[in-house]
Amino acid sequence: MRHALPTLLLIPALHTAAAQDTARIEVLHADAWRFDEAIAPGAQRLQGHVRFRHAGALMSCDSAWLYEDQRVKAFGAIRITHGDTLSITGRGLEYDAARRTATLTGGVQLTDPGSTLATEHLRYDLRHRTATYTEGGTLISLRQGDTLTSRQGTYLTDGQRFIFSGDVHLRHPERRIRADTLHYLTRTATAEFHGPTAIDLPDARIHCTEGTYDSRSRRARTTRRATILTGGQELSGDSVHYDGMGGAGLAWGDVVATDTANGTTVLGDAGRHDQHSGSSYVTGHARLLLRSGDDTLFLHADTLFAAPDTLPDERCITARRGVRLYRHDLQGVCDTLVYTTADSLIHLFHRPVLWSGRDQLSARHMRIQLANGSLHRLYADGDAFMASRVDSARFDQVSGRSMTGFFVDDELDHLLVEGNCRTLYHAQETRDSVKVVTGVNRADCARMLVHLHDGELASVTFLTQPEGVLHPVDQVPLEDRMLPGHAWREAERPRDREDILRRPEEGPADTP
Repeated sequence: MRHALPTLLLIPALHTAAAQDTARIEVLHADAWRFDEAIAPGAQRLQGHVRFRHAGALMSCDSAWLYEDQRVKAFGAIRITHGDTLSITGRGLEYDAARRTATLTGGVQLTDPGSTLATEHLRYDLRHRTATYTEGGTLISLRQGDTLTSRQGTYLTDGQRFIFSGDVHLRHPERRIRADTLHYLTRTATAEFHGPTAIDLPDARIHCTEGTYDSRSRRARTTRRATILTGGQELSGDSVHYDGMGGAGLAWGDVVATDTANGTTVLGDAGRHDQHSGSSYVTGHARLLLRSGDDTLFLHADTLFAAPDTLPDERCITARRGVRLYRHDLQGVCDTLVYTTADSLIHLFHRPVLWSGRDQLSARHMRIQLANGSLHRLYADGDAFMASRVDSARFDQVSGRSMTGFFVDDELDHLLVEGNCRTLYHAQETRDSVKVVTGVNRADCARMLVHLHDGELASVTFLTQPEGVLHPVDQVPLEDRMLPGHAWREAERPRDREDILRRPEEGPADTP
């Protein structure tokens, strides 16, 4: 049996009941209202422009079943409005008044100021003002043009915050973000990421696990380990900031800057890379790792700068203050060092000194030429000086205006000395398997060739007529015991790759 009751007569009665019990649903309108125990026992059938109200939300549909336990099943043209801004539409609705939850299906759309969410299945909690989907959804930010997709998501309407998880993608003509979990604030167009995340920008890529990206200012801020890739440059740190408009990347904490094109790596406490100029710097325990063949040159300075060179893809690296370098076959110190990748040339300035084996070389300006990753040439210009310890009190010494060193198998083999050449060479002979100094050869000439063997001065060849004298070991004049300019700086010598961080005033490291 069917009953049709006038809508206007039923609404006041239900309204009174709702006032007495806030858990009850208030029916605002229906074109037709029927009871049919045969079809739905204990339910009321409402048809035509149906409107409900409950817990501050308005719901409308084409038709609905209203059950005695205050549940609603609604069909066709579903719309829920909650507050002044939130609207949800769909084709099907199940509403539970006791729990204050609405489950919508079929082409569901949630709209809030500046954004629209589309999904096939959505659960809305009126009590906590949260909307959740678990079968995939798409959010479109009307303000910034961002499109976000994910397998699961929750919208916190009070904070206008979307929480996406599971294969999250943000797409925009100027950016793409792939994340495991991402929060999106529609009011500020800011993305917060939690878990492995990749941000692709027009001229940079960022890999991180925790941080934010502001779509309006194009600024990224990370609080855990992150890497910025721009061209052939990589900048990593415990915290990383990137300004997409200014093209500047900054990193702090265990910083690693890598030039993949030239095989150089710089480590430090803080770093910055300017994408527009291509320049960068690292400071705080700054170290340069220069791979050369199967070996690596380790270098430390207070600050390391890198900038584009004159040729494409080539770099100029400058190390300033307290420069110390170590390679198994070459060590050195100076105040300023410049390395250019175009010609693989290392320049050392301001009291530079180099050690190779037992030999110490110094000059006003020194250059190291690399070839195919190996030591090739050494140039010492201005007050060039070489010294090699003979015993605790004696040194073989060679000085001149300039020296050119020649390496064989990464070992210093011989030196060409030119201009005001002076040599002080200790003659030795072996007695009872012990080397004994027998005399001191002191000579001057214009050009000479110094041969070395196993890091020791082996012989001197005078290329022009020399002036010299051989003194017996016990008759060496005081002025011939040391050449002018001699300074033995062994205490400054780095002993290993870790010792490059030691300040000379801290004293020498323990010798292994």
